Amino acid sequence: MARHASRLVLLALFAGAGCILPAAATAAKAPEYSLSIVEGASTQPELYPVAMTSGRVTPSAEAVVSIIRGGIVVTQHTGKDGSVYMSDVPNVGDVVTLESPAHNLVGSVVYDGLPSMDPTVCAGSVSFSGQRSMAQEVEGGYYSLVVHTGPYGYKDAQRTGTGHAQVTSLSGSAYAGNFLAPLQIGQTVWASETSRASLAGGAVFSYSSENDRPVGACPVPPAPPPPPPPPALQGSIVKLAKITIHKLLKLGWLCQVTINQPGTVTEDLYLQGGALPAFASSAGKHGRRHHKRKPALLLAHGVTSAKSAGKVNVLIRVTPRGRRVLRHARHVKAVLITTLRSPSGAKLSLGRRSLSLHA
Repeated sequence: MARHASRLVLLALFAGAGCILPAAATAAKAPEYSLSIVEGASTQPELYPVAMTSGRVTPSAEAVVSIIRGGIVVTQHTGKDGSVYMSDVPNVGDVVTLESPAHNLVGSVVYDGLPSMDPTVCAGSVSFSGQRSMAQEVEGGYYSLVVHTGPYGYKDAQRTGTGHAQVTSLSGSAYAGNFLAPLQIGQTVWASETSRASLAGGAVFSYSSENDRPVGACPVPPAPPPPPPPPALQGSIVKLAKITIHKLLKLGWLCQVTINQPGTVTEDLYLQGGALPAFASSAGKHGRRHHKRKPALLLAHGVTSAKSAGKVNVLIRVTPRGRRVLRHARHVKAVLITTLRSPSGAKLSLGRRSLSLHA
């Protein structure tokens, strides 16, 4: 049900005290008029219905309550003793009027369905919060119903175990507070709001709206949003130090690479002339055969971990097979393959670099 701010419209403010009381009774107590709407249900809706629209006039006088929808009266009840009760309740947007006597309009309300209670007003919670009509006071509480069976099998329900909410905040269209004890399944919780307006001659018109509902289980909290995807893997070769075959055999080759997130950097140096893999192998193994070509010989291999984004140094060391080739060579042509890998499984090749190594 949509919730809109209610407007209490006093359509008849009475031109003078003579419109409220006969001239002979001007010294009597000024009348009090009230209009009440209760929406919802209790835990025993058949034995203890709560939904109703009612009106009262004090001192006792004829009272007429009407529900008007789209300009048409859909329900109207009259009470001769100053009280009117009917099980009908208005829809949001309906106009509810009180006349006393008939055809003498006292007050009119555009029903907005408020106050409402948040889903957090539930079993095990002490929360009391929701939405209200602007500037209206809010009260709330809970009660339990006990079913009694009479001697002839007649059943009725009576309230017991009542408690009241402590309203601690009224801010704009919201209210908030708490209960002294957690709500329990089997209880009925309610919230109500009231407003009063003065009429001519000291008369008062009051309006109250109440919402009752059985205490239910608390809603399952929504799942946390998924973590944002990691940024696209990026990097580059910053520096390749000059290297000779002798220095590579003795000390290895130190290269500097950037990576934009935590991950690993792998570099493989292959002897030119064979099938090259698309990526450097983190295990330092030879690439697979490609179109029946013999795989290129892996001369040296290096891998390092980057704990965060930035520059890392990769030390490439000669493999046993590479050592056997290089220790007697005076000149070789090689290809360097650099690969970045992230913890998510993404990998990026920084391309191939052809090199000439001399003794």
